[in-house]
Order: sequence, then structure tokens, then C-alpha cells
Amino acid sequence: MNDDYKYEQDTKLDEQSQENTYRLVEESYKRDRRTYDEPSYNYDNGYYEDKNRYDSNYKNEKKSKGRGSLVVLALVFSIIGSLIGGAFGAKLAYDRYKIDYTTAGTTPPSYTINTKDEVTTVSAVATANLDSVVGITTTTIMRDIFNRQVGAQAMGSGFIVNENGYIMTNDHVIASLTSDTGYSSGGGYADQVAVVLNDGSQLPAEILWSDSTLDLAILKVEPEVPLKAVKLGNSDELLIGEQAIAIGNPFALEFHGTVTAGYISGLNRTLRGQGTTMQDLIQTDASINQGNSGGPLLNGKGEVIGINTMKISSGEGLGFAIPVNTAKPIIEQVIKTGTFERVTLGITLMDLERFEELYKVDLAPDNGVIILEVVSGSPANKADLQVNDVLTKIGGDEIKNVTDLQNKLTKYNFGDTVELEYVRNRETNKVDVTFESYN
Repeated sequence: MNDDYKYEQDTKLDEQSQENTYRLVEESYKRDRRTYDEPSYNYDNGYYEDKNRYDSNYKNEKKSKGRGSLVVLALVFSIIGSLIGGAFGAKLAYDRYKIDYTTAGTTPPSYTINTKDEVTTVSAVATANLDSVVGITTTTIMRDIFNRQVGAQAMGSGFIVNENGYIMTNDHVIASLTSDTGYSSGGGYADQVAVVLNDGSQLPAEILWSDSTLDLAILKVEPEVPLKAVKLGNSDELLIGEQAIAIGNPFALEFHGTVTAGYISGLNRTLRGQGTTMQDLIQTDASINQGNSGGPLLNGKGEVIGINTMKISSGEGLGFAIPVNTAKPIIEQVIKTGTFERVTLGITLMDLERFEELYKVDLAPDNGVIILEVVSGSPANKADLQVNDVLTKIGGDEIKNVTDLQNKLTKYNFGDTVELEYVRNRETNKVDVTFESYN
């Protein structure tokens, strides 16, 4: 009698449990259907989120075959899901660095992402270049409110381009912190510049060459032993999506040798600000912060492809670097002669676009620079270039504006001859110009 009662009680519990399970599944079914039919939108953080999800347990256009079937299927899927989830979790934990993507059904190509390769690449690049990256400290002599001399300090980054102590950095890294021309810094460069090597040793540095338009500078230290120099790459061969690795000293020297990695996000970027325009910049999402300026941007081969120079502070992942090919001819000449003298055409120029805006005219070329003055005896004068000529190409390369032309001139030396294309009276002409010294 007790066994019959127990069997009856168990049967009722099973039926009640089944009924409760069905009710929960049915509520979940209705909830999933409501979620699918009624999309919601989230604009909280400036983005659109579509929560319109299709659940695999919800089969649109198909009717349920009965409560019992639905319950059985739900329970079976729950058990199978637990087993598969456990097995998949164990597999993922074991092989977490390798992801193979395949599609069910036919056998498509397999795509493998092995993050160990990326980690190895970044680590190898950092290891190979940390000793070539330096900190740069500057001291500008200023006056405090009591008219006492004080030393205001700043810092940045740089990298070794020659074992004999030649250092590449930004012009703004070594700039004076005061514009008061009454002091020795004179609003130009810091009074004292020092280079801090990766081992912590500090050496006084001499400014051999600097150019505020290019935002580049070369320093010289006298090391007791040869230094480890970087390998310069070719920034003309860069592709968007390539790996980019930045090394420098963000914020302070205690963070010396900080490594950040990302990708080349854009090329040939133009930034305008504070009265200057910078052309042909490399854009990267590798973190570039205050103190990183002057440090190297490297590719996955460990070659320097750019000189980190600035970031847009209002956004994340918006860093910029000067292409290393802009600096290469300068580095070569400074090492050879001790300084760099940029060739000039001997003309005063204005951006064509700006000229047209000011004088409400529409000249024939779409871009270029217009000549406002020609210096007597200059290369331009000898080539018979005239006021109001519009220069459009140099050596076959398009001239975008004055800054662009200045950048292009850095790759030429005295004695070189180059072809200039210009427009005069709406007619296109070409002429050869030889770069020479003139008074």
C-alpha cells in the first residue's frame, strides 16, 4: 500500500514538474518571439545597437507539434548543450591561442588566427629596439615671479640612427619653453639637452640640425662605446592595416621603453594647427601619448617607418607619425657633413587655394603653389620662372601646397637637376631647374 501511494505521489510530482517545465518553456518561447518581433535601440553611448536576435529555439513559420514534444526537445537540447558546452570550454581553454573557423555542411577553406605569432612579433620587435630608443630631457632657463632664474624641464623621446651617437627626434621636443627673446633660449631651443639611454646613463647632447616646419631634429652625443642603431624601413611601401609598434616614454622617464601596438590606420594625412600644416602623415591606433614624441614607429619587421609626432587628444587611437623617408636624406647628410642645408628655389610662394580665396580668382590648375616673388640669381630666376606662375609638379610628383613642396625638396642636394611643371597664362610648361647656392 505504501509502495502504491509512493508511486502515485511520484507520478503526480512528475506530471507537475513536466507542467512547470512546459510553462517555463512556453513563457520563454513567447518572450523570445516578442524579442524578435520588437527590436529595441540603444543610443546611450553614441552608437546604435540592434537587439533584434533570432534564437535557434524559435522557428518562425513552424507550429509546435505539442507540449510533450516541446518539453522533450527542450530537455534534450539542455542536456546536449551542457555536454557540448563543457567539451568546447575545455577545448578552448586548452587551445586558446588558436581559432579555426569553419562552416557547417560542406568543407570550406579553414582560416586560422594564431595570436602567438602576433605576440612573438611585437615582443621580438620591442626586444630588438629597446636599446635604440632614448629619452630626451630639456632645460629652459626662465625667471620666476621673483625674477630668479629657474630651470623648467620637459622630456620626450628619440632613437639612435648611427652607432656614433646621432639621435633623431622632433623639433618640438627640444624647443624652448619660453618665447621671451630676452633670455638665452630666445624662444628657439632649450638651453640644455640631454639624452637618457636605455641603461639609465645620461649624456649631454648637441643640436646639430632642426627644422620647425618638418618638426624634425638631429642631436649628437659622444658615447664611450658604439651605440645600437635602429634599422630604417621604407615608408613609401606602407599599406593600411599593417602592424605598427610605437616605443617611447609616455608622460615621464619612469615609463621609459613603453611599447604599444596597433595598425596603420591611414596614410597621407594632413593636420593643420597653430599656424602650421603637416602633410603626408602616417595615422596609427598604436597609443602615442605626451612624451612619445620623437620616438620610433616600427613595422612588424622591426624597421622604423615613422617618427611619432602627435595625437588628436579629443579622440582615442588617433596618433600620427612623420614618414621616415622624409628624414632619410637629412640623416644621411647630417652624418656626412655635420648639418643639413635644404635646397631652395629662391621664390616666395602661397598655396593656390589660399590665393584664389583671397583675390576671388579662379586659375586653371586644381592645385599647386603660386609664385609671389623670384629672387635674383636664384635657381628659379635662372630657369626663367616668373611671378604668378603656378607650380604643379616637381620631378613628376604633384605639388599639393607650400608645405608639400618643402617636404619634397628635402630629398634633393645641391647640384641636382629636377624638372618643374608649371602653368602660365593657363598653359602648362616644363623646365629643368638646377639647385645651386646663391646670395
